Amino acid sequence: MKKYYRKIIWLLIICVMCAWLILITNGEWSLQVSAYKHSKVTMTDDYRETLNITCDDEQDALILYSPDEEYSVKYKGNLEIVLKHLRVEGTSLEISRTDSVSYQDYDMVILASDLWENGMQDSMVRLLDYVEEGGKLFLGIVPEEAGTQFKSIYRKLGIIDYGDFMEYDKLTFEKELIPGMKDRTFEGKAFTDVGIEVTLEERAVVYASAGKGDKSIPLIWNYPCDEGSVTVFNGTGITGDFWRGIAAGCINTLSDTVMYPVINAICLFIDDFPSPQYESTSDVVRNEYNRSVKEFYRDIWWPDMQMIAKKYGDIYTGLFIATYNDIVDPEEFTYEKPSMEQYYGNSLLKNRYEIGAHGYNHQSLTLAGGTPASMDYNPWKNTDDMSAAISELVDITEKLFPSVTFRTYVPPSNYLSPEGREAVKRALPELKVISGIYTNEGEEGNVYVQDFSMPEDGIAEFPRVTAGMLPEDFDYFSAFNAVGLYGVFSHFIHPDDIFDEERGKRQDWDTLYESYSDMMEEIHETYPFLRSLTASDAADALKVCEEAILHLEISGDRIEGSVKNFYGEAFFYLKTEKKPKTMDESCTVELIDRENGEFYYIVTVKQPNFSLELVNS
Repeated sequence: MKKYYRKIIWLLIICVMCAWLILITNGEWSLQVSAYKHSKVTMTDDYRETLNITCDDEQDALILYSPDEEYSVKYKGNLEIVLKHLRVEGTSLEISRTDSVSYQDYDMVILASDLWENGMQDSMVRLLDYVEEGGKLFLGIVPEEAGTQFKSIYRKLGIIDYGDFMEYDKLTFEKELIPGMKDRTFEGKAFTDVGIEVTLEERAVVYASAGKGDKSIPLIWNYPCDEGSVTVFNGTGITGDFWRGIAAGCINTLSDTVMYPVINAICLFIDDFPSPQYESTSDVVRNEYNRSVKEFYRDIWWPDMQMIAKKYGDIYTGLFIATYNDIVDPEEFTYEKPSMEQYYGNSLLKNRYEIGAHGYNHQSLTLAGGTPASMDYNPWKNTDDMSAAISELVDITEKLFPSVTFRTYVPPSNYLSPEGREAVKRALPELKVISGIYTNEGEEGNVYVQDFSMPEDGIAEFPRVTAGMLPEDFDYFSAFNAVGLYGVFSHFIHPDDIFDEERGKRQDWDTLYESYSDMMEEIHETYPFLRSLTASDAADALKVCEEAILHLEISGDRIEGSVKNFYGEAFFYLKTEKKPKTMDESCTVELIDRENGEFYYIVTVKQPNFSLELVNS
């Protein structure tokens, strides 16, 4: 009889445990998992440093541009961003004033205008004389015509002969202009451009070519011009935001050894996750998978997304949005908990991912006129109402996920006004990072466009660079450019990509998942050193990178370095044609692209002072 009762007791215990698990699974209980995890970013606020090198060795660059030409002004702005991250001091000058400048006052000159013929008040010959005497020149855009100015200097650019302009739509990188780019080809309408048909001297080092059909021309090359060096970009497309990495690579070809700090991060965002969208209906998954939308997300989408993350050790930052109502009056805020929001939030926490703030609802935090009328968003009356909406999200989160403190904010639809940013800061005192987008594709209103930077208020600006599950050539090109300059792969996806005709392109989930998996495999194999970080950890990584001030002494086969503002383990790209080796435990160094790499290494600096040896390959 005792055995019988014992079996009943055990059966009851098992039933209670099963019921508890079912409640957790259905999101009716809050899973108490600590949102804190040990960061992969090493930071020490009170590090006391003694630097062996404190000299002012920063280079100076002069950018020549045309203020009346929109493309040139944009290019100038992008070059200023590039130089900042390369730790090169940049000065801009109108191309019409070149007769008043002494090129010898600068370590390098960058021509960011195609108005060679009529824009310059003096001869290009004087600029090339500066190069022959030891200067560095980046001719960053093809001239609008091969006229008198071009004819007077083309031989000093390594050109033997030239012909007409040629249209092209394909880029091929023969050498490692930026990390991971060697032996890659990009093709399509996004790369349509024009360049001059040229024949180069043997001494010219061609980094990339451009072509259309069977025809090909040199696109990027470097040429030793007496004591100096010149690099030429034979096209116009480099003026765009997504070409900043290429611009950095071109600038780096002018120097034998270059070293600059990088962030070193993979950051993956899932927009609108968790959110109420799982209660919708769709024939897409019903016909293909015999499931409702809720069942598809629960049984297929989320398990697949976790599987690919675990394969590479990636970390998601989910962006919580409580409701899709359009209420902008705090007196009318309301919330009814959808059954699956808590389930997915708990799952994020269980996996030690991050939950970031997206919004009480999806009404962008802007005043009247802040979003295009076509979006049909309701404007907010003032900053107080916007702040109240974020506070409402915090209150909801405290009930669903008590352990969560919001440190990341992503604006709905990528719109955020200055008033909205202030409202978010006010409502989220622990905020560490705001993540908007990397470039504006012509949208109107308060599009929140960012560069990777640390403003004075200490809230990191950390944009999402690429998006989606069906990357095309330009998406890969954009990603490689960001890794090449910043050492960052920052990507976001939407859970409803399969239901969106523009993003999903009417493809089934198997196709979307395979495409996304291929992209992640490509990124991890090409850049195995990148750390997978939450958005808030990435903010710490950005701070370490931004604060680091590097001083170098390069003498023969040795590099002696000191890092001012050394907050902990810091990462640097080193570009050199020699093979670097560590001399002690102050740093480590490894080739970035283990399969095709030529010039670029990742250096992990562990102490404020470090040393490297350069060995001839």
